[in-house]
Amino acid sequence: MIVAVFRRKLKPGKTIEDFTRAWEAEKGFGVPARVFTATSLSDPSEILTVGFVDLDPADLEAGAAAVAEQEQERHERIADVIESTELREFYALGSEHDFTAEPREIDPGSPASLLAALRNS
Repeated sequence: MIVAVFRRKLKPGKTIEDFTRAWEAEKGFGVPARVFTATSLSDPSEILTVGFVDLDPADLEAGAAAVAEQEQERHERIADVIESTELREFYALGSEHDFTAEPREIDPGSPASLLAALRNS
């Protein structure tokens, strides 16, 4: 599983709604993927997106190549509303922990994982 993290700064006068309209994909990636978007509590012009892509890290390059054209168009739209991308990184998922009550590690491949629905898509 790949975790994709982007931290972006909106241009002055742009809103999260402007960002979302520019950012939303027109086509799927062809693999199970979910992305969360969040706005900083201390700076509403800072947008964080965290995506979970059910793809083996060894297949990331090929997966990116498969969607390169559509992603180029999408990122051109995004450039119209953002001032900068301060973080753009891809990570291999390591672990999942539940701190709701008694802290415990969750196997990301198990039915108890928040990612279970993504892995079963």
